[in-house]
Amino acid sequence: MKITIVHTNNKKQLLVSNKTMEKLLERIAKDDSKNTVTHFREYVTYMESGYEYYKDMPTWMHIYPAAEFAKDDNNNLKMKTCNGILLLKFGNITDVDGVEGVKRSVAMLPSTFAALEGADGKSVIVLVKYSNEANLLPAEEADAERLYRIAYQQILPVYQAIAKASVLTDGPKPSIEAGSNLSFEPSMHNSFMMTLDAKPYFNNKAMAMKIDSNARSQSPAPNMDNVQQSIPGSGAPEEEKKVDKNSVRENIMSMMQLLKSKYNFRYNTVMKFVEYMPKEKGWYGFQPVDPRVQKRMTLEVQLADIRVSIKDVRNFLESDYIKNYNPIDEYLFQCYDKWDGKDHIRALARTVPTNNPYWADWFYTWFLGMVDQWRGFTHRQYGNSVAPLLISKQGYNKSTFCRRLLPPELQWGYSDNLVLSEKRQVYQAMAQFMVINLDEFNQISPQVQQGFLKNLIQLPTLKYKPPYGSHVMEFPRLASFIATSNMKDILTDPSGNRRFIGVELTGPIDVSVRPNYQQLFAQALTALRNGEKSYFDAEQVKLIMKNNYQFEVVEPIDQYFLLYFELVDDEKEGEYLTAAEIFDYLKKQIGSSLKVNSLMGFGRKLANMNELKHKRFADGMKYLVKKK
Repeated sequence: MKITIVHTNNKKQLLVSNKTMEKLLERIAKDDSKNTVTHFREYVTYMESGYEYYKDMPTWMHIYPAAEFAKDDNNNLKMKTCNGILLLKFGNITDVDGVEGVKRSVAMLPSTFAALEGADGKSVIVLVKYSNEANLLPAEEADAERLYRIAYQQILPVYQAIAKASVLTDGPKPSIEAGSNLSFEPSMHNSFMMTLDAKPYFNNKAMAMKIDSNARSQSPAPNMDNVQQSIPGSGAPEEEKKVDKNSVRENIMSMMQLLKSKYNFRYNTVMKFVEYMPKEKGWYGFQPVDPRVQKRMTLEVQLADIRVSIKDVRNFLESDYIKNYNPIDEYLFQCYDKWDGKDHIRALARTVPTNNPYWADWFYTWFLGMVDQWRGFTHRQYGNSVAPLLISKQGYNKSTFCRRLLPPELQWGYSDNLVLSEKRQVYQAMAQFMVINLDEFNQISPQVQQGFLKNLIQLPTLKYKPPYGSHVMEFPRLASFIATSNMKDILTDPSGNRRFIGVELTGPIDVSVRPNYQQLFAQALTALRNGEKSYFDAEQVKLIMKNNYQFEVVEPIDQYFLLYFELVDDEKEGEYLTAAEIFDYLKKQIGSSLKVNSLMGFGRKLANMNELKHKRFADGMKYLVKKK
């Protein structure tokens, strides 16, 4: 069995190595030549915020005990072998013997594989062996990830009962389950910092705790024992404070203190709702405070003999006492200044097989525009006004490619079921979602393409009255568009086809390797910081429009025009005719079967034909043509 050691060097390259546990213990028995861990422990006392701001943290080695990992083609960690090792971290130690006391306590359990002093010198790293009920470990990463999470829920209570310390939860980690929104869940990708411990506990013959792999995940339901203990007079040994239970102020303050002692709250500024996380069950992650949760919290407060109503609880939860949280900013911050110098964005574009030589560069510019759009600026003049349009027959992984533009932690920001007829819903979606896939683009009517959608794509901000709002408000636009189609002739507006990057696939999109999301967005942020443009200039727009001719809908009248007229440059060879005169001539040649939806639309098509010369006369615009 080998564990994995990962760190980023000064060139921001990811380095991965594998060692046996015995070799790791030899490594942590003494500090390195720079006394890295020793100096860190000296600074910990003076740190008010998290360790991520410590000067050596960007290059610090991290240990991944759950599996032997290797790098894939995109520098993601990919499981080679599952180790069946669960990582637990304990801090806020109350044991009289401190770190050593906790290590002795967990060593009494036969499943404890190792117990180490944490890098900060005031926490304990505990490694626990586990297996499924058949004493086996999964070979597939997705199965191993699920077993790890179940093992965490079954093993943690056992160790919490004997360790005089609090469990520490990791921050958000990547998930291989793209739909997961539980970013704080335990994961095989949880790691601990390279540490220093001359006397670690190690039991190479630890017995694996057998885990029921069919067990259902628990839900963050309230612990009724804790509720009972919080009721005055229910047996708490402490002398209760004498408060005026008829005082509105005292009751409101008590309610706020009770809820904040049990839960962490935050207001999601993107989705516009409050989220909560039980402090005792941090691995559940933040969940929306829906009406049922709000009523449960009200009951918890009332059972504690605090005289408030559900309206009082709602007022607290909907007030600015709850701190703001922007999940997009949080994610991008984790990617900032992490780029390794490789072109990950164009590499992602090249997984789309096409004969279009400009596709990779066009996708790169669009991707920068997408990330720039997420920054939510309200002073923009233009939005990300172009949308890639992937065209192929079914089964070419087009929708999968679109969905994989976002990492698992941000999958809530993807939508492919927008109803364009519901305008307010569309505006709200553009202010809350990050990527909108116009799936089955060929089903969008020409009227919507030429009107609402054409205007929609270039909007920089959105103005609408939010649900339950009293007036129209302005919101920054977050969403960028992408589209897919199984048909080739789908663009109905010649002047509006510059809004789409039509690309015809020559084969299925390669989705065998997961994108390295941190590097994708780190590259985009670096490019934007360096002033690279996230829009298409006039020359690029001309190329896009020329490329899109092949995807335009060719109506019968367009075909008849090319059949009966020839385009010329010399005025002596042809004559200038209005759109009405051209249409009248065609009707005389073809008869009453020739129909046109709009003579104005026909004229607009003629005006957008680059090879067709035109000139304005006293009686209107005329086009230089030669009758065949």
